[in-house]
Amino acid sequence: MEREYKFYGWELADVHPVNEEYRLIKDPRALYDILSDIWCSETCAPRMRDEWTKENKTLGQCSITAFLVQDIFGGKVYGVPRSGGNFHCYNEVDGRTFDLTSEQFGDEVLVYEDNPEQSREEHFKKEEKHDRYLYLKAELEKKLKKLSLIPLVDAAAKGSIEAAEKLALGYYHGDFGERNLAKAKKWGSYAAKHGSQAAGELLLLL
Repeated sequence: MEREYKFYGWELADVHPVNEEYRLIKDPRALYDILSDIWCSETCAPRMRDEWTKENKTLGQCSITAFLVQDIFGGKVYGVPRSGGNFHCYNEVDGRTFDLTSEQFGDEVLVYEDNPEQSREEHFKKEEKHDRYLYLKAELEKKLKKLSLIPLVDAAAKGSIEAAEKLALGYYHGDFGERNLAKAKKWGSYAAKHGSQAAGELLLLL
């Protein structure tokens, strides 16, 4: 059964990454799934941090999330005016409007029309906000590195020499996180044994 999401615009959020770096993120729904494990009190806006809970995980996450979404899928960031001169940020990509952090408002109905475009330059004048954005982005990249392992390990376990070679090189260079020379040697030995020249050259460095 297909999962039903609750963030605004989820059913129309059929847009795809605009660069290769984020190829593993199929669409905004997939990104929401990943960010659900990353959003935390540290990424929450300081003024809301005391109210943040895992049950209300999108609280105080709007601007940094919207600009990260823009990095991945392109488009523009807009803001719903809020009290105190603040804006609640959301995204529009290829005519599709969606808001990954809308659940924090519960039953309140936000208006997603005729709102001003938001500039990351303006938002990131606040150093703490820029720092939170960088932290969120770094944590996402860590998750993606781990996710990239799954198909490679599966293919290598089924006998793919190319996959084993990529695992060996990836572990050696730290592409999946920290370097792991033991695993680099394990997969490199397997790939070299079956004819991989690159793996053979790698083993000379180990």
